[in-house]
Order: sequence, then structure tokens, then C-alpha cells
Amino acid sequence: MSRFIRSRAYPWALTGVFAAIHLVITLIPFSLSVSGSGLISFGMLSAPIVGFLLGPFFGTIAVLIGSYLGIFVNPEIALIGLATPIATSAGALAAGLIRAKKTIFVPIIYIVAMLLYLLSPVGQQVPEFVWFHAIAFVLSLLLVVPQVSGRISAELELKQTVTARALFLLALVSVTLDQAVGSAIGSYYLVYIAGFDVSLVVSWFVLGALVYPIERVLGALIVVVLLRAVVESFPAAYFQLPLTPLSTTGSATADFIDLEE
Repeated sequence: MSRFIRSRAYPWALTGVFAAIHLVITLIPFSLSVSGSGLISFGMLSAPIVGFLLGPFFGTIAVLIGSYLGIFVNPEIALIGLATPIATSAGALAAGLIRAKKTIFVPIIYIVAMLLYLLSPVGQQVPEFVWFHAIAFVLSLLLVVPQVSGRISAELELKQTVTARALFLLALVSVTLDQAVGSAIGSYYLVYIAGFDVSLVVSWFVLGALVYPIERVLGALIVVVLLRAVVESFPAAYFQLPLTPLSTTGSATADFIDLEE
């Protein structure tokens, strides 16, 4: 079995490469926003893929860089202004945490996002908006259960064929967390910064409560297809990726996955 030479520069180089890839994908429209002003881009789908491949640290940074560059190139995708990449990167963070077996943090982020939304002027009038977030939150809790977590982690190992079941769970939790964080931020941004009337924003969220679950399930299915194809190509290409953001020794080097036996 060969061992990949660890380098301080290698994971950062990958971060730059995947940031550029995410930037290009971010410029592709996925759907219109519920308000009719602005676009939801394919960046919401590439973010979990980047997070899964690079881990919660490098993956999140890559998505943040690519997303910020993307909104400067095409401001229409900045649905909640400069805070938009925060929501997108939440999807990358969730996928990276699941891949790195640090799943306990995912439901915590869900709780914070849902509480922030429910405390907002919009959330107080449309609390039912979080119904699908709550379902994804419950699914994220399953990932914390040792028996389930162990099985999912085994099915996500890059040394074997990853299963669609495990990938769909990871993808759905990730893309929905993106939406939960974006909704929490948007419920304040649209009222206090963008200056829209509360009743108008409430009407958007009422409509969105029925639209975003379909959008996220469809997005998760696309992520499964793309990510499975990408992951299964790595052994043949002898390509290796960071598994965790930092080594257990606390150095700046990353741990790498052996793909060649």
C-alpha cells in the first residue's frame, strides 16, 4: 500500500481548485427565488460535494471563496446580500462534518437556525415554515446514534462503492441546512436591511413553505448522482483528498485517504 506524502500546501491548493470549480457552478441557475427577484444557483448542489470531498474545514473555505466571487460576478444570486455565501457554506460544512464523523455539530446548527428564524418578525407569523427543516433535523439526529452513524460512515468510505442511501441522507441534510440557515438570515435581512414590508416577506415565506421542500429533495437527488459518479472515479485516477481539516497532532497538515492498495 502506498502512502500519499503529506504537505501543508496541498490541501490549500485543493481549496483554491475547488473554489474555482464552485464559482463556475454557482453561476448556473437552479431555480427562481420565491419572491421572483434573484436566482437560486447550482452552488447549493456543488457545496455539499465540495464539503464531502475536502472536509468541514477546507471544504467550507472553498465554498465561501467561490460563493463570494460568484455573487460579485452575478449579483442576482445574492438573495440575502453578502450573507448569501454563509448559507451556501452551511451545506458544505454539514457534508464535511458527516464525512469526518463529527455529526453532533449538524443538529446543533439546525437548532440554532430554526430558533433564530422563529424569533424573527417573519418566523413569529409563519412558524410552520420550518416543518421540513424539522424533518431534516430529525434525520441529522439519526446520524448521531452510534449504530446508525457507524453504518452510514462505513457506507460513505471512499475505498468502496458508496451507497445511494447514505449519500441521499447526507445530501438532504446538507442542502436543507443551507436553506434553514438562509431562511434564518433572510427573515431578518429582508425586513431590516433590504427594507421590505413584513407582510410582503411573510407572504413569500408562506408560499415558500410548500416550494422549498420539493426544491431540496430534487437537489439532494442530483447531488447523489453527481457525488456518486465523482467518488467512484477516484480509485481509478489515484486521486487523494483530505479526510479531516487538521491532523490529531494539531499541525497544519491534513490527513489523507489511501486510495491505492
